Amino acid sequence: MKNPFIVGSWVRGEHFFGREKIINEILEGSHNSIWVAGTRRLGKTSLLKQLEFLTEKEHYCSQYISLFWDLEGSYDLNGLSNTLLESIEDAEERFKKISICCDELEGKDVFEILRLLRRKAKQENLKLLILCDETEELITIGKNNPDILPKLRRIFQQGETILTVITATKRLSELERELVPDTSPFLHGFIPPIYLTHLNDQEAEKLIRRGNFDDHAVKEIKDKTDNHPYLMQLICKRLFETADLDSVIKEVSADEMVSHFFEVDFKYLFENEREILWHILQEERISLTELEMKISLSREKLINLLFSLLQLGYIKRIDSHYSVSNYFFQNWLLREQDRLFEDLVTLPQKALIPSETEAHGIKKELAIGDTISRYRILEEIGRGGMGIVYKAEDIKLERIVALKVLNPEAIEDEQNLNRFIKEAKTASSLNHPNITTIYEFDDVAGIHLISMEYISGETLSEMLKKGPLPIRDVLNFACQIGEGLSSAHRNKVIHRDIKPSNIKVTDEGIVKIMDFGIAKIMDRHTITRTKGTLGTLAYMSPEQASQGEIDHRSDIFSFGIVLYEMVTGKIPFTGDYELAILYSILNETPIPVTEINPEAPKSLEQIICKALKKQKENRYQNMDEMLSELKKVCIF
Repeated sequence: MKNPFIVGSWVRGEHFFGREKIINEILEGSHNSIWVAGTRRLGKTSLLKQLEFLTEKEHYCSQYISLFWDLEGSYDLNGLSNTLLESIEDAEERFKKISICCDELEGKDVFEILRLLRRKAKQENLKLLILCDETEELITIGKNNPDILPKLRRIFQQGETILTVITATKRLSELERELVPDTSPFLHGFIPPIYLTHLNDQEAEKLIRRGNFDDHAVKEIKDKTDNHPYLMQLICKRLFETADLDSVIKEVSADEMVSHFFEVDFKYLFENEREILWHILQEERISLTELEMKISLSREKLINLLFSLLQLGYIKRIDSHYSVSNYFFQNWLLREQDRLFEDLVTLPQKALIPSETEAHGIKKELAIGDTISRYRILEEIGRGGMGIVYKAEDIKLERIVALKVLNPEAIEDEQNLNRFIKEAKTASSLNHPNITTIYEFDDVAGIHLISMEYISGETLSEMLKKGPLPIRDVLNFACQIGEGLSSAHRNKVIHRDIKPSNIKVTDEGIVKIMDFGIAKIMDRHTITRTKGTLGTLAYMSPEQASQGEIDHRSDIFSFGIVLYEMVTGKIPFTGDYELAILYSILNETPIPVTEINPEAPKSLEQIICKALKKQKENRYQNMDEMLSELKKVCIF
């Protein structure tokens, strides 16, 4: 029997295993621009080659014409044109059916060639499927020729006639910072990425069983590799030749090529991700709570980073604990830890049991009757990551206010403080009946205060504890929330933390959106570990969950979640733990609201569905557009 395992080369057809969900999402889904992110040797090239293979078969050949484009070596515009021409020449027979002759493309630049391919494909009622490998080359191109990327992005994202799939490591996220004036970053429309993870158990076992190995070997290979496709293929190939599993495991653990791949993947990690990995390595198994005690990051930031590390295969999660993903990667980290984590070995740990004042970051908590600046404290009405909120009396102006005393840790340095003051001033300029008014920002002996309009009534979160709202109330409140958000967005203010606890309904039925000007800093600096953190996660947009670029359409997504909950009494994206919630936001489709609440109008369900589109380009593009649709429902 010939050795069935292939190492060091891409595979397709009968040699390709798994990835059915991703393939179906690409070829059958609604997205026209997709980034598949993964570490080295996870099979990114093989995935593209399998897509190319499938679109040559009967089921898809009448829908797509595919082009596998290897961008390696494309350092500038000429390089892009050359690699594109080489890719078309490799598939010359395929492109003859849309009347493309390679000789006629000589001398044309990359944009002219791509436009011609798209036009010819369209004439044959085919969608052009562009499969870009080694897309990190665009980082160099963007630095040397920044005008190229906006033009390339416009072609890649031309709607129904073209589907672009790019594969790259997480290093490609550098393109989010490359911005030509008056343009959007290249990755807009490609974010959030689809993560190429390890194979699932069924896929892994099917691959390993090709070698006719016994059950013990199958289990040992899966356990040692955590179903990493390259490591499985490498071990199985050598085991097939030697029949000595213990020796093969030792060889692979010391293999220089394997170590090289780990080295490259490690270099792609950000400083905070390396710190997380170091703590996991030291403890072998560690919970989220234990990690929080060791790392000076907000819970939400930590959860986001863990999610990314988990999806990319650096770590795994078992029984609420995190550990390094596989035996070989762990061994390499242990061998090289003095070099890899040199700057982290002496890191101080956070206090394991913070005091009450330290936990909330306030040097001196105020008591009823205390006076600070011109405010007399009447009662505490809430506390969270940003500090404590009091009901207070403004002695000078003789009015009742909500006074937020900010956590000093939430504003760590002068740069953050200046940014916060600027945002607070911008938010204080908002003047709308559905937005809580910010009166003043003050600094008293290093304690930062925000004085706001005091509102009596119930928050939406309090109201929703009793169950879904009557549809008449949903529509009434939704239109008011929409009016407030529309006004804020017109004034270039993004809330970033729309959720039921930040929306209050007065005794007169007036809706007030709270905490404008605070949410942006909250994204970076949520300090305390409370149930409210989980709540905030559940209302995040996909771009927030994947740490992408945020604009006003993020508020629209979060508003869609609030609408969903008002109608159904349930949140659309759920999970048993934090990372499961983020996964749900990025990957799962909610149950239609009419299946939960048959009284909901179909038109309202359609509005919610559009607001909750994963890709922000597919949502309402501004709040006025969504508000107009809501008002049409209100008429009935």
